[in-house]
Amino acid sequence: MGKTKPVATVFIDTNILKFSAIKKHVYRAKKTTANWGGTEFETEIHEPHTVNDLHKIKNEVQKRDAVFLGMLAYAGTSEWLNFYIHREVDLETWGLPGMASPSGRFFECTIHEVPDPVAPQSRIIIGGNKKFKEHILDFVCRIKHPRFIELTKMTGAYQGASKTLNLNQALDAYHIWCAESAEIEYFLTMDYKLQKVVGRSKIETSVKVVTPDQLLRLVIPKFGFVGAIKFMWNGYKFAKPRVGFDEGKGWT
Repeated sequence: MGKTKPVATVFIDTNILKFSAIKKHVYRAKKTTANWGGTEFETEIHEPHTVNDLHKIKNEVQKRDAVFLGMLAYAGTSEWLNFYIHREVDLETWGLPGMASPSGRFFECTIHEVPDPVAPQSRIIIGGNKKFKEHILDFVCRIKHPRFIELTKMTGAYQGASKTLNLNQALDAYHIWCAESAEIEYFLTMDYKLQKVVGRSKIETSVKVVTPDQLLRLVIPKFGFVGAIKFMWNGYKFAKPRVGFDEGKGWT
């Protein structure tokens, strides 16, 4: 008898979208000789190239987890897992370079959206005399919900009653709050410091903060014996051309 799908729900941290956008189409400069009106001269042209940002990752643990993202995207495509984000995750990616990747958002795996933890409030995204991140900081600093304040202490965003929240940790707290409110089981991240901070905190959360490697180890046994074998083979075939592609001339 087959296992019922999905076997788990997963909230995606912003850095997961960043590390899955590994394929880049770029132009590279090249010196060449041109002939103009019988006169030869050296000039510079730009040729299209495909690059794999996976090769730029020096940390082996981080690189391994980035590779596993292709397998996890297949788990979503094959409906073993349901992935979720909140629109604040999308907004956060606006400030990250290289997100317009030919890889597609999370390798084109379907990602659902969770609602606001509380009734949505009006807010400014961009404009005025403030920078984009300053508007985000204003937004999180205005939230006075007791649970969010607890989570800012858990993630290290809270620096004291008279001090401004730390933006990155405050967004972590907000994303975990979104996952909690939507009753999501796992919070997928490659922020290893966040995982350690949450693990050491006396404040508990119903959401299990996991890395790609940990999530695969937790969910694959739930696929059943046959399902796990099929997933490993088909997941490898899905992931290899998406994370293991060769760099070279031309856009592929």
